[in-house]
Amino acid sequence: MLSAQLDRMKVAATQFCELVDNFDSMDADSWLDQLGEILPGLQKAITELDQNQTLGLYEPAPDYDARFSLFTKLYDGLGERGGFDEEFDRADGQRLSGSLADDITDIYFDLKRGLGLLQENPNQPRIALQEWQSSFELHWRHHLVDAERQLTQFVHNH
Repeated sequence: MLSAQLDRMKVAATQFCELVDNFDSMDADSWLDQLGEILPGLQKAITELDQNQTLGLYEPAPDYDARFSLFTKLYDGLGERGGFDEEFDRADGQRLSGSLADDITDIYFDLKRGLGLLQENPNQPRIALQEWQSSFELHWRHHLVDAERQLTQFVHNH
């Protein structure tokens, strides 16, 4: 069971990270379409992980320069497609969502960390799984929800 869960999560994380890594090689609309296809699979994979694992203490890696560089590239490349819909957020009564670039950047670095842990500890996949679960529960869950909502709006307006 763990092997199948690990495989699904690894594939979803790899697809997401590879798409982000290839942002410069695609036009923004096609990239967003592919992102919209990948995110549901990522959400399914992370929520299907064994929920009995002990959550670790989540601390974001201090890779601020790399994070800012990716955020800036995505923010500049997505333009107005990457902003939040203030009217939607206020009507919904929720907090204002951040930019899509911010959501994608945060998800990317948390997934990338888990992929790195899998590579460093091939015989101990629970280390990566625990990292992914902890970071999801304590950090990127809301980024995933915001990104999916913004992509839904993009598809409706596109």
